[in-house]
Amino acid sequence: MNDPLFKAHCKDTFPREFAYKPLPGESPLNVVRIRQVNSLDTLTRLIDTFSNRLGLYVSVYAYSTPIKPSRRLIYETAIIDRLYFDFDSKDDLSLAIHETSMVMEALEDSCIESIQYFSGQKGTACYIDFPPTDIAPENKKDVLGLVWDMIKEGMGLQLQTLDGGSVRGDIARVSRLPNTRHQSGLYCIPIEKPELLRGADYIRMLAREPRRDFDLEGRIKENIRSNSATVPGLLKALEMLVIERKEEAEKTKPKPIIRKCQNTKGFVTQEQIQCARSYPISKILGNNKMALCPFHKDVIPSLSLDHKRGLWNCFACNRSGNVIQLVMRLEGLDFKTAVRKLAR
Repeated sequence: MNDPLFKAHCKDTFPREFAYKPLPGESPLNVVRIRQVNSLDTLTRLIDTFSNRLGLYVSVYAYSTPIKPSRRLIYETAIIDRLYFDFDSKDDLSLAIHETSMVMEALEDSCIESIQYFSGQKGTACYIDFPPTDIAPENKKDVLGLVWDMIKEGMGLQLQTLDGGSVRGDIARVSRLPNTRHQSGLYCIPIEKPELLRGADYIRMLAREPRRDFDLEGRIKENIRSNSATVPGLLKALEMLVIERKEEAEKTKPKPIIRKCQNTKGFVTQEQIQCARSYPISKILGNNKMALCPFHKDVIPSLSLDHKRGLWNCFACNRSGNVIQLVMRLEGLDFKTAVRKLAR
């Protein structure tokens, strides 16, 4: 079956990975991957071969071709030209649809266009397409993870159905191919915004057969043009944040503590500084990964928190630092006073 939606969905860019959900007893794996699909013809043949399986998938990203033909794809070479978010609700498809529409509208408010798919049973998918954006291989997972954090916690939407932490920043992710059948008997199909808003029953009716009336290639190309002014710049800004955090973490690695005599001259010891840096930033700004910035008028949370490293960064006002610098700014303290306060 040579469906134009396959070519459009993959942007005719290869190699990718193909995957299928095996029949009962066929494999111990939840999803079986077939590495290195190098062309649309190969993908189409695989879809035909495994058409009776319980689900057919392709990698969200294309990858650079390995130097050695027999070698597996190197995930760090993923071509970052798409963002993918999966919304699932086992008990209430309407909730997943509602939250998908909320995210879609919030993205539109930020001049970011997206396309939505119905999975065929319990959920929806949101794709954001844009021109390929150059991100260093070692930073790709962290950058995509921060984007997930922004959707999950930075938009003030209190999402319940966004597929979670296990796939945060996953550059090896596969997603369901459009116009392939779910084990429910319904098809995974792209859906227009007005159709999404008509609710679960209408979408299930549309998904009884493959979709032939949706110009997916045209929509993706249109979104790439629209998003070229916003998404690549956002990703590059997030990469700078990732780099800064790594550099800060390197600087703040614990150093051997040299015990000194009782401090009588108003200095703070290295032990006190290390103790202050380990103070949980969550005790000041809460447990979420995104928070309202206390340094400017914030309506949508723009302050990114790295609880593990004790670092913070605001995308809006460009202030950043560690927990000591946070307390210095919040309370107008000098370095020594802030350290003593946190190290108590």
